[in-house]
Amino acid sequence: MNYSESVTKKLIQKNLTISFMESCTSGLLASMFTDTEGASKVFTGSLVTYSNEQKIKAGVDAKIISDYGVYSSECAAEMARVVQNIYGTNISVGITGTTGNVDPNNPDSIQGEAFFCIRVNEKSYGFHIQKNVSGLTRKEIKQFYADTVYAELLKILK
Repeated sequence: MNYSESVTKKLIQKNLTISFMESCTSGLLASMFTDTEGASKVFTGSLVTYSNEQKIKAGVDAKIISDYGVYSSECAAEMARVVQNIYGTNISVGITGTTGNVDPNNPDSIQGEAFFCIRVNEKSYGFHIQKNVSGLTRKEIKQFYADTVYAELLKILK
């Protein structure tokens, strides 16, 4: 059993709901979650907000992005807070980062760096990923990020 399946089954068992606001993983977290039978019992929705504009439209405070940058722990925490509020879930995840080359719209981005936040009710857990991704495809980088998120979710749920 892989990490995402373990997390999905554990949430079903505990009757805890989850939502995601994803940027660099492009919906992969939600897709992996729903690969397990019964996921609809605890998963009501997710947002993929690839651009800053869409993050702000969803409710992310523009000041957080301007003060800390879109690739920051503060932005990931705000994404998790916003999506948890939208869907009213027990648990939420916000993730932002770069998957391949440095973002041409953001010279401060670092290749292979991501930030994510897991919120359980009102408690936030922040994480920073920095990995040498040279030689990896964008798909492989997204998969690495998603697997990392699910591994941390499983630790929190135990």
